Amino acid sequence: QLERPKSLSDMATEAIRTAIIQGEFKLGASLSEAELSKWLEISKTPIREALAALRLRGLVEFVPQRGAFVFCLSAEDVTQLCRYRYMLESRAFDLAVRRDCAALIGDLERINLAMTDALQNGALGDYLKLDADFHDAFFWQCGNEFLHNGYRTVRDMVATLRTHLSQRPERTDKSFQEHQCILAFTKAGQMAKAKAVLRKQITRGERAYADLGRDNRPGAALEIVKG
Repeated sequence: QLERPKSLSDMATEAIRTAIIQGEFKLGASLSEAELSKWLEISKTPIREALAALRLRGLVEFVPQRGAFVFCLSAEDVTQLCRYRYMLESRAFDLAVRRDCAALIGDLERINLAMTDALQNGALGDYLKLDADFHDAFFWQCGNEFLHNGYRTVRDMVATLRTHLSQRPERTDKSFQEHQCILAFTKAGQMAKAKAVLRKQITRGERAYADLGRDNRPGAALEIVKG
């Protein structure tokens, strides 16, 4: 079957989504339709449609009479996000272990090896994508699409916050060590310990994420960073 060409709004959605996740737009930055239109060299209509789509993914918020902004979470929002994320990930982990533990371990081993290579080569962007894949693996193998869909509603926000936190190298090193521990405990059949590390990793981010929110309140001018 021929692949259906992407519409301008679809391409704009992906371009803006990628820019937000990769930290090219600051948290809380104003998303001017005119500037985005100029950046992507398309009209404002697909830009407007893209921003509406990204609102559904949690990456964009609209403020009446002010316009669209990159999302920015309060300390309480961050706490709730982390708790929601742990509920979903821990349940997906349990289901994946019961359904096909060998397949889960295989995915985690493959991702962990690729993460090792990315760190050694200084490829931070690749590492962050693999970091997201490590957590996605629980959902790939859990066998519950409704649970997976629940995670997708916050996945992009988590990935964006992860990018901003990666500016502190010690957090990336700590995260990698925790992924190794989760894999080792899972292989050893010590699932409670694996989940304890997972909980520690997710909840440890609460204060740091909250700090990011305080440092990036809505209203900053849009800065498009081209690689």
